[in-house]
Amino acid sequence: MSRFHRFTVTAFLCLGLLGAGSDAAMAQPAAPAAGCEACHGPGGDSGKAEVPRLNGQTGEYIQARLRAFLDPTRNTPHADQMMWENATKISDSDAAALAAYFARQSPSQPNGSGPLAAAGGKIFTQGAGPDIPACATCHGQNGQGMGATPRLAGQHGEYLLGQLQAFMLTARVGTSMNHHTWSMTTQQMQQLAAYLSNN
Repeated sequence: MSRFHRFTVTAFLCLGLLGAGSDAAMAQPAAPAAGCEACHGPGGDSGKAEVPRLNGQTGEYIQARLRAFLDPTRNTPHADQMMWENATKISDSDAAALAAYFARQSPSQPNGSGPLAAAGGKIFTQGAGPDIPACATCHGQNGQGMGATPRLAGQHGEYLLGQLQAFMLTARVGTSMNHHTWSMTTQQMQQLAAYLSNN
């Protein structure tokens, strides 16, 4: 099983643990979050390089991503029917509670250093040619995320690199990201991951 397959199965299993929402769960959003934290770590601070951190992620992105899981053609890789059904168990109210909970958690901070990270910082803030604009334009000057555009700062480098590669291969669909990554070299992806990551 590939790393992409392991991640997607893990993510959907976590989502499946949540079940349908209730008023009590809305009052205490940490309760439904426990299902996610089994994989994503306490407060969403994942200890697994292939599982994304959710702590400090924008609430809008978390809700959008939960909805995106319902469309297997947009995800990496395509999940089987059982996993799609698990994702449908998350109600809109649960999605909102989860998003608010993880957005409140203290975010991990990037700690990259050295030439690789320095080159990545230049791409992130200035871009690298007409087809690779500055990532900061959409993701925020410090990679903090803006609205439904995700926080990247402090994420696992291995996860970031895997997602860039998935966008490049159109194994994960995101129109602008697909377009930008088609022009990226593997080295540029590694540089960006080094700049943004907390490993």
